Amino acid sequence: MSTSKHHFRTTVIPIAVLMTLALVAVVGAMVGSMEDGQLGGDFPAFFAAGEIVAESGYEGLYDPAVQQAAQEGLIANEGGYLFFAYPPFVAAGYSVVAPFGYRAAYIVQMLAMAAAAFALVWMLRPMSEFVRRYWVATLAAVVLFQPVTASLIGGQNTLFTMLLFVAAARAEWSGKEVLAGVAVGLMAYKPQYGVPLFLLVVVSGRWRVVAGAGATWIGLYLGGAAALGLGWVGPWWEQATAFRDINAGVNGHLFVSLPGYIEHLTGVGGDVGQLLGLAVGVGGMVGLAWCWRRAVDDPLSRYAVAGAGLILIAPQSLFYEAGVVAVTILLLTARGRVDRQLMTGVFAAGWLYAATAPLINTTILVVVLAAVLLRSLADLVKAPQAVPEIASAH
Repeated sequence: MSTSKHHFRTTVIPIAVLMTLALVAVVGAMVGSMEDGQLGGDFPAFFAAGEIVAESGYEGLYDPAVQQAAQEGLIANEGGYLFFAYPPFVAAGYSVVAPFGYRAAYIVQMLAMAAAAFALVWMLRPMSEFVRRYWVATLAAVVLFQPVTASLIGGQNTLFTMLLFVAAARAEWSGKEVLAGVAVGLMAYKPQYGVPLFLLVVVSGRWRVVAGAGATWIGLYLGGAAALGLGWVGPWWEQATAFRDINAGVNGHLFVSLPGYIEHLTGVGGDVGQLLGLAVGVGGMVGLAWCWRRAVDDPLSRYAVAGAGLILIAPQSLFYEAGVVAVTILLLTARGRVDRQLMTGVFAAGWLYAATAPLINTTILVVVLAAVLLRSLADLVKAPQAVPEIASAH
């Protein structure tokens, strides 16, 4: 009888919750009115970028007027637009779904991110007895963690970032270092995380991982060159960095990275704010580099620390990126550190943030990121070279 109750709690209920969430999300996307509100949160920027590429190529991709025209009727702020600052190869991906129409493309986006959630949990199963036994409940907990849920409904790609962290850790754990490098290289779709992650790999001396990441970067660069010419990085980077100040003014209250959070909290902007962010970033990278050198043979600890750490030290990380702490916790679990109190506390804090955000901004999520990072550091310091016994199985 107790076994049946346990199965009901850990499998049947999570499946029912996930199916209900999926049904509500898909039906909401199909019947929701874009006249009454902004369907898909930030997704109009991604869809419009894909539509621009699909209809007229890459020439006007970063032109504000072109982006505004492409988003007309998709956002609640009439006459406004959401700037697309991602590299051109990201727009190429969305150009595949843009011809489906906005609603269909939005549903495809949600399904793709749901598939990423499933994939990252499935990848963790061989590494973690806890995840293997409770993988359905783990999947439900990941998807229902508030920053992840917000990302999923908002048309964002946090789950893809989470998948890449897990894929890199799993590949290294399995001895497939070049494949791990491909996952690290694909993180270039978000350079604020991809570039420092690559530097950490270099610092750790994992040269096969470096080779895989480098080859992936070359491929992505050549794809951008085919679209915008060999010098595409410079103009794109100029646009992306110009967007930083705009984003800080509009979304500062949603930042969870320390540079952005402190800048918004103190009102310090301009050159002073950028110098402050640079100091936090450099100091954070030095600390993460020490961790990666200390745990050079322990990929689970390294990627656990990087997951929470890179979100905290990036120039700007919005609240939904805090979902990456779920990966840090799961990698710690794979290290044999099953901390149910930490899991429960972080999960509850995510929804407490949603309830209190108008009052205290992202303070709760910043505290959660810092707490999980400290927990992962404590685990690394206690047993820097220990790896699970099953790590030898490929």
